Amino acid sequence: MFVRPLVLGMLVLLLSGLLTPAQAQKQQRRFQALADEILATLQEFYPVRATEKGIHTYDHKLTDYSDRSVRRMIRKLDDFEKKLYRFRKAFKDPAQRIDYKLIKSNVDIALLDLKRIRWHKRSPVLYVQEAIDGIYLLMVSEHAPLSERLMSILGRMKQVPGLFATARKNIKKPPPVWIALAKESLESASEFYRQVASELMNRFPERADDILRISTTAREAMNDFAAYLEELEPGPPTAFAIGKDNFDYMLSNAYFLPYDADSLLRIGEALLEKARRAYNEYEHYVEEQRQNGRDSVFVPASFTRQDILDYYAWEVNQVKWYLQHRGIVEIPEDIAPVKIVETPPFLQTMIPGIAYQPAGPFDSVQVGLFYVRPIPKELDRRQLESRYRYVHRRGFKGSVVHEAYPGHHLQMQIAGRHPSPIRKWQDNPMMVEGWALYCEEMMYHAGLYGEEDPAMWLAILGGIRFRAARIVADVKLHTGRFTVEECIDWMNEVLQSESESEREYIARSVRKYTLTPTRWMSYLMGKREIERLRDAALASGRYAESDFYDALLAEGSIPPALMWEALGLEPSAGDHGGEGAR
Repeated sequence: MFVRPLVLGMLVLLLSGLLTPAQAQKQQRRFQALADEILATLQEFYPVRATEKGIHTYDHKLTDYSDRSVRRMIRKLDDFEKKLYRFRKAFKDPAQRIDYKLIKSNVDIALLDLKRIRWHKRSPVLYVQEAIDGIYLLMVSEHAPLSERLMSILGRMKQVPGLFATARKNIKKPPPVWIALAKESLESASEFYRQVASELMNRFPERADDILRISTTAREAMNDFAAYLEELEPGPPTAFAIGKDNFDYMLSNAYFLPYDADSLLRIGEALLEKARRAYNEYEHYVEEQRQNGRDSVFVPASFTRQDILDYYAWEVNQVKWYLQHRGIVEIPEDIAPVKIVETPPFLQTMIPGIAYQPAGPFDSVQVGLFYVRPIPKELDRRQLESRYRYVHRRGFKGSVVHEAYPGHHLQMQIAGRHPSPIRKWQDNPMMVEGWALYCEEMMYHAGLYGEEDPAMWLAILGGIRFRAARIVADVKLHTGRFTVEECIDWMNEVLQSESESEREYIARSVRKYTLTPTRWMSYLMGKREIERLRDAALASGRYAESDFYDALLAEGSIPPALMWEALGLEPSAGDHGGEGAR
């Protein structure tokens, strides 16, 4: 191959690390231009995700999964891979190297999804979720008045028939569990569209005919797809598994972890055994000490529904104040508010319980939505007393820690302030979910619940045990070592499910795990990696604990494995990632 002398000279300088400052700046500008092009391409192909991130250029679109569109996207991604290769040794600065690794990871995983795993050919749920999220995110967005968002909402609804027509062409022999999940999701989606249409027609009566016609056509397309699924020949029961090679690729290229699925399984099994032992021992202690009773509480006659809603908002501010007062982590003075929202009727099929919806990091309007279960307008005395006991013992505190402060809201708000568009685009679950889980134990030890709260500590231990079991389930499901039924039975056994509701919850959860490999291992593995980083930071003598948290959060929602370089830390001698790592 002929290489021009000028290009060859630049490569030699680049590889030898001898670029002049001017040449280095030029290389950085070229890389940034390439990164901007990659991000723009991903946003255009995945318009619903762009909406979620606060980029509203493509709010009127849904992803086109036709063969022609996917082939065109794969060609672009392949070309980006080649162009990125030129920058593999271009940067000395840790922040620049991390940005390079992140944007390359985004391209790698997009290619994995479209070229190797080919979700668009396998998962009917993918299409249903696209139709749901495309409208949901626009309905809850506050970047513009609803009157302006209406055109985009209707634009996406118009594309729903084409979306499901593509799905019918693409989907062949999906696993039975995905057929069942898609049919259930279609029922919720159809009801969701009906509720949205009703809401929009009430708000915009002059457009009622258009709204009804467009939403009805979209719902009919959903009904047609449900009928198609009824007749569709299912594939093998374990056809949801992505296989060990793809699972290993995700661990390496999405999370930058130094181990494969087999090693992760050993780590998960060791963590589960440790968590089960800790939970069982403490449960025995609580039972022996009879600390699981319920105190009598006086319930005032004037306690109302509004008092409950006021308590939710008060608790968010109390936990925020506690963090500030104790100096645990810095909270920016201008941080976006957390808005307590009773889940509105049009979202109740989508959000059955407590949930948090962050503001998009690129959005002009920053408000975090904290959804709580709707409170009936009329509560009898027994219901009021039950709610009062919940308020009296400050039962919402644990949810605030995970979802708001110092969990999701604080972490995502600070991540969104990073100046790099590459960083703002990231939402790696090992950081996002790992941090929220880490906060549960961290805030207990920080004294938020007093010197000892046996019920809360047992709940925290139970949460760790549950997340450890999910590591094992995640690996075994997606490497073909568990069927859905085997996984359900195993989780019921190791988690000692006693009630029918617990068993139903596990059954629903396991079915969901089949859709998103590696996500479910990320909670406890992310918490564990943050703990390792914290221990190394404190041992280095360069960080106080609060300084570590501030530095960690400032790096954005990136894989914790990249934080070592970002924070200038090294694992301690003999620390190779813990139990079972290769």
